[in-house]
Parts: sequence; structure tokens; C-alpha cells
Amino acid sequence: MAATRQAERKPQTVSPAAARPVRLRVRWDRVSVLVALLAILTTVTVHAVISAVQDGLRAMSAEPQPPAETTVAVTQQAPEAHHNCPSPAAAVVHTAPAVADATVRTVALTFDDGPGPATPAVLDILHRNGVHATFFVIGQRVAAEPGMVQRIAADGHALGNHSWSHHIPSTKAGWKRSTVTAEIERTNRAILAATGLKPCLFRPPGGIVKGARRATRTAGLSMILWSTDPRDWAAAASKKSASVIRKRVAAGLTEQHPVILLHDGGGNRSATVAALQGIIDDYRARGYQFVTLAAPG
Repeated sequence: MAATRQAERKPQTVSPAAARPVRLRVRWDRVSVLVALLAILTTVTVHAVISAVQDGLRAMSAEPQPPAETTVAVTQQAPEAHHNCPSPAAAVVHTAPAVADATVRTVALTFDDGPGPATPAVLDILHRNGVHATFFVIGQRVAAEPGMVQRIAADGHALGNHSWSHHIPSTKAGWKRSTVTAEIERTNRAILAATGLKPCLFRPPGGIVKGARRATRTAGLSMILWSTDPRDWAAAASKKSASVIRKRVAAGLTEQHPVILLHDGGGNRSATVAALQGIIDDYRARGYQFVTLAAPG
């Protein structure tokens, strides 16, 4: 019995394998599959969100819009609604319009043959001084630079017709009616297309009036010439020329309502640009008010 009890008390031997700690075995093949499934799910979700946003944008852009033709028609018609030409002047105009106060002397600066390279500088000087002028534009130049003609109008200046090609007939023969009519009509269309405004004034190139009076009146335009011509169109590009132009323009200071002939196109007009500030200063110092020829009489 004693031997049996001793045998029962004998400690049990633990195997080396059972003594080692248990380790978790990672199945990387299954992990890889799970990661791939998550990536696919994420991609599908993002794609669905993007598609929904794009569908919403397409639906917004598909809302009815006003026809393009209607917008253009309104843009072109709006200026004409408040830009009706007065009846053509009975005679050729050589003087600036008067103002309500008859004691105030007025002066009209006019620029021919543009728009040209000098036009932006001329507009800048006029803008800085708060002066409005009248621009007699060439139809061919209007067609070539409609944006510049739009700027002239937007700055508050008056626009006049100076023919399509600046053809100057002989003084003796004058204009053929068919020629001057075609020149006027084609330029009117170009100005209207560029600005939406119908011009009310016509200045014949070279000041040749003969043969142009009837065609001008038939077109509903007043014929405009000038009272002071400094011949800036013949001036060289120099400081001396600018001084000469300014001095010649000052001759108009003896008049009550002078119309000054200047040029912003047709050649190098740097001398005209250089003289312009002095011209404005001279007339302002003598109390003149600057006006346009928009309503000649």
C-alpha cells in the first residue's frame, strides 16, 4: 500500500511540446483577399459619388436658356432706343453748338481718319481732362478695329461718318452721287455693327462738299466741316511740330464757337498727341466749354 501511495504521488512529467507558448498563425493569403475586397468596395463607392455629382451638374446645365438671337437683338436695339438723330442741319456746319447760357463760349474738338495707332493716347488725354470730342471715323478702319470704336462711344464721345475709303474727289468735279451714297451707307452699317449706334454726322474727306449735300441729307446726316485747321495731318513727328500745332489751334480763341480739326489716324499723329494737352489748357484758361457735335445746328 505504501508503495502504491508513493507511486501515486510521483509528479507527472510535462512534455517539451506542451511547455511551448501557443502562437497565433496569420493567414496572409486571406488577409490579402480581404484588403483587395476593401479596395474594390472603396473604388466603387467613390465612382458612384462622382457619377452622382456629374449627373447633377449636367442637369443644371440642361436648364432652358434664352435663345442667343434674342440676346443679340436686345444688345443692338438698346442704344438705338435713346439715340435718334435730330433733323439734318439746313447748312454745312462750321461752328460748335451753343449751350443754354449764351454768354458761354464753346469749342468742339474733332478727330478724323481713325481709329488709328494714336487713338488710345488721344482717348486717355481726353479722359484725364474730362473732355468729350467728336470722332469722324473711316469705315474701313471701323471694320478693322471695332473694339476701339466701341471704346470711343463708351467714353461718351460722338461718332461721325468720314466715308468708307477716304476717297477725295477733285474740287472741280466733286462727288458722284452714287459714290458718296455708297461710301456713307457702308460706313453707317460698319458703325452700327460695331456700336449699335447710328451716326448723325458726315464730314466729307478733304472737305469736298460739291455733289455730297443731297446724299448727306437723304441719309439723314448733318454735314460738318471746321473753322480752325492746324494742318496737323502734314506735321512731322517732333516737339517743334507739336508747338506749331498748338499755336495754330489757338487761332480759334478769337471765335465764339470754334470747331477744331485734328487727326488721330491716317499717319503718324504723335505731334497731335503731344500738342493736345496744351490745346485743352489754352481753351480752358480762356473759359471755353468743350462740347461735341452730337446736336449741331
